[in-house]
Amino acid sequence: MVYDDEGYVLISLRDFGTHGSLYNQVYSQYGPAFYLIYDTLHRLLGFAWNNTTGRWITLFNWTCTAFFCALLVRRARGSWPAVFCVFSGAFSFLWIMAREPMHPGSTIALIVAATAWLGWEMLRTGRINGFGIVTGVAGALLALIKINVGVFLILSSVFWLILSLPADRGRQHHILLGALGLLLPMILMQSRIADGWVQTFAAVSGLSIAGAILAVTSTAQRQPAGLAAWGWLVGAGITVVVTATGLLLPRDTNLTELWHGVIVAPLKHPGVYAFSPTWFPGTIWTAIGAVGLLLIICRLPHDHRITQSVAWIKILATIAYVFFILRDLVVAPSPLAFNYGLPLAGLFAWPLDREKRDAQPANQARAWLALLLVFQSLHAFPVAGSQLTWGVFLWIPLMALGFEEAVNNVSLRLPSKIGGRAQAALLVCMIALSAYLTLSFVKLGDFARDGGEALEQPGAEQIYMPANYSSALRIISENARVHGDMLFSLPGSYSFNLWSGLETPTMTNATHWFSLLTEKQQIEIIGRLEAAKRPILVVQQMILSDLIQSGFRPHGLLMDYLRNHFRRCFTIEGTSFWVRKGRSIAPVSTATVSTSADTVNLALILAPHEGKKVSRAELWIIVEKPQRKLTLDASQTKVTVTPLNVDGTVSGPTHAVDWPWTNNQIARITLTFSTPSKLPPDHMLEVILYADNGQRLASARIIPDSGAELATGNRVTP
Repeated sequence: MVYDDEGYVLISLRDFGTHGSLYNQVYSQYGPAFYLIYDTLHRLLGFAWNNTTGRWITLFNWTCTAFFCALLVRRARGSWPAVFCVFSGAFSFLWIMAREPMHPGSTIALIVAATAWLGWEMLRTGRINGFGIVTGVAGALLALIKINVGVFLILSSVFWLILSLPADRGRQHHILLGALGLLLPMILMQSRIADGWVQTFAAVSGLSIAGAILAVTSTAQRQPAGLAAWGWLVGAGITVVVTATGLLLPRDTNLTELWHGVIVAPLKHPGVYAFSPTWFPGTIWTAIGAVGLLLIICRLPHDHRITQSVAWIKILATIAYVFFILRDLVVAPSPLAFNYGLPLAGLFAWPLDREKRDAQPANQARAWLALLLVFQSLHAFPVAGSQLTWGVFLWIPLMALGFEEAVNNVSLRLPSKIGGRAQAALLVCMIALSAYLTLSFVKLGDFARDGGEALEQPGAEQIYMPANYSSALRIISENARVHGDMLFSLPGSYSFNLWSGLETPTMTNATHWFSLLTEKQQIEIIGRLEAAKRPILVVQQMILSDLIQSGFRPHGLLMDYLRNHFRRCFTIEGTSFWVRKGRSIAPVSTATVSTSADTVNLALILAPHEGKKVSRAELWIIVEKPQRKLTLDASQTKVTVTPLNVDGTVSGPTHAVDWPWTNNQIARITLTFSTPSKLPPDHMLEVILYADNGQRLASARIIPDSGAELATGNRVTP
């Protein structure tokens, strides 16, 4: 678990469903449409807000996003192999959704993909007013989820409608739009334009938008939009906004809070945190070259040599993209699409044959996809993390349609036998690529399951993670249940609240609370922590260390309070457990090991597990693929029990017990056995207790006596 956006979103959805009060009490960086949509589904279907639900919702959105990409390609007369390729390619491209369950990004991607398909269907069938309705509704919905993404979609629609003006009326408009397209990214990014990476981003995006405008104009002009289309666009958007506002106001959110949550707060985000995309060699020159070539094509649209050059650029760019993603299926797709696909969007949209009637649907599809893509790519500012993937995934259907058009165009100019064989070979390669992408994802899933361990936490019972992290999260959660009555975290890691059942101090729950919450909100949290009898603080020290090393040191009233009033009890896998100063605890599910010349003493601190008796203990290595190292039972292991109070002090005499044994109180269980030939390092070991029938009863991780950081973590004091 890195940033726990999943827990933050789930707990805010739960609190909104129970209390309303969005932006008033329930903190959110996202718009009300996201909460209204899922609260409605929650009330209709009755599901619980937990990690498993979040993953099912994300998987549905993920699959449907890939489906709409494939559907558009099929309806644009793409071949079935191309359709399968697009579905598997888009699905694998969006792999980041597996790391961002329940994040609004999956909902955003679904709406964008559905709009790409349905908006094009309206254009294909000549229903330009329907195009206005579709994009108006989708743009407003997106704006009420994440304002910038909605604005980008509306801009795509507005630019299309303006570009559709006939050449005799719209030439000046097209020039102005091209200039505006160059400037828009600079306007958007002006708060950070002094940063070098932002300047590069603005230049690449501006050139990409300008290139798309050059490429799209001739296709858009085939179906001019009248004033009615503009009316439907604006009317549909206003209807969505008014409806959402009407649903939200009765639930304790006023217009001022709504305005601040949807408009004002997002405008401050670039100044709070920014993250640069990875730039590849030649990105800016690719963008400049593409625009230059498009300018030449616009002047010489009937030059067959230039047309063939564009066709081969599409073919070679697609082959290069496929080659590199086959080398690195997980890391490569979105940075490649951003660095090279985005600048080439205009060339892929350019129609190689504008006169053939049967080519028009595909030409329109590519044009609309390109215009959506270049604007949606701005989603990656100011944080080019998962947003990069969500912003450029439309590159997949655009690339597929452009590639197939280019292959068909080149094949027509080859001898019939060679052209036919080339197309047949292409179909075979597409089928093979689809199969490879599908099998690769299946293998990744199998690897995660076979090499991991179930979390076994409420609402996350069957979620698998690497065994060392899975056990660490269980230990933190169990100690919170035993020792806490309120749980706060740094940065916000709200899945621990869902698993432990402990409430947060307030409903202003943010991941980067130290930079996003006001002093008033932080003071309120301090007051609630002061009032709690047994508050717990969970610190993700590895994230904190990364922030500090990057030059961002969390500070503020609440940080000072935590530093002065809490102390660390133990740390495991980069996550530490803190309690109020002056308080001590028995850290359950932890263990220490001591050795002598011929014996090993393994001391486990365990919470009660009344019921079935322990018949054996197994020592497992849990780093990388888990493997059993040693089995301890009545044949070679003695067991002693020391009862403990919840604060870790001894509550009774130590006594020996026979196998099988049970434990009905917090206790230190010491297993004494002969020294094996060699034990792995302590931080790699987990002790698991089993009943006769193989049921897992309890487990404990070996940590140093001092509670110091394990070798896999970083020592950082908040």
